[in-house]
Amino acid sequence: MNEGKVRTWLWAAAGLVAIQVVALLGLMQMRSGDREKGQEWALDPKAIAAEAERERESSEALRNLPLPEGSVRLSVAAAKAAAPQVEELLAQARDLQNRGQFDLAEKLLEQARWQDPKHGRVKVAAALLAEARGDTAGAWQRWRDLIQASEPGGAVRRLALARSKILEERVRLEQVARQREESLAKNPRKLALVGAEERGSEGKRKVDWQVRAIGGGGRLDGRQVAVRVSFFERGENGVLQKSQAVLAKWEQGPPLVEKDGVRVVSCEPRTSVGARYAGYTWQIYYAGELQDERIQPASLRGVLREMPRS
Repeated sequence: MNEGKVRTWLWAAAGLVAIQVVALLGLMQMRSGDREKGQEWALDPKAIAAEAERERESSEALRNLPLPEGSVRLSVAAAKAAAPQVEELLAQARDLQNRGQFDLAEKLLEQARWQDPKHGRVKVAAALLAEARGDTAGAWQRWRDLIQASEPGGAVRRLALARSKILEERVRLEQVARQREESLAKNPRKLALVGAEERGSEGKRKVDWQVRAIGGGGRLDGRQVAVRVSFFERGENGVLQKSQAVLAKWEQGPPLVEKDGVRVVSCEPRTSVGARYAGYTWQIYYAGELQDERIQPASLRGVLREMPRS
């Protein structure tokens, strides 16, 4: 019985050895076949060159594809070279300022200041822009900063000194205008300005003035009410001059008694081609006596001295 078991184990072991030998022989044959066919997997220099050429053509095709609108494909060096320079930004800012787009002009000047913080003409343009948008205090501060930063005796210093003095005078004139309006409010009168509203754009503008009759003076005579309006513009040479205007018109006639409430009188300027609207003076009279007035902007009171005498 034991001999049978031993004989069975021996046969099993021999079978396993035979299987392993067959497997090893098969594996060796496969490797030999791979070596014979290995040239099919070798790198072909011509194939490499062809693949490189296809890759180059693909890259060029991608670069030549139309870009999405508003996009630019640049290297870092090319981006720096293509960025708007200070002089270009200055020119664009001036153009935007002339068209009344003050916020966009300010952004361009900020970009120019970032590129060259010490650029004198950028600082000058920023101060002039503040003046154009009616920011008297901001413009005065920018001119004062320029005085401190500019070269003594230089052109920028002289300009900054001159403009800062003009702005100081404008502030004084605005105070005078307020005092004038307060004085008119205190003195006995028959008509008073309630408010004013400007509508439209540079090309077509209309101004409405709201007027009321002051109680206690009895019924007024409409024939004794007179409104005088003068519009002003700056020509292409920058000189202040009068604009043409249509006649002032009452929508319902002037208020003659207090219960008439607020009545509106309107007028439209006719700005010349190439000129820029600069403001107006408005006065209302009764029986030849001034009742109320408005100068917009208030600094125009002093600037009117720039007008040549006829």
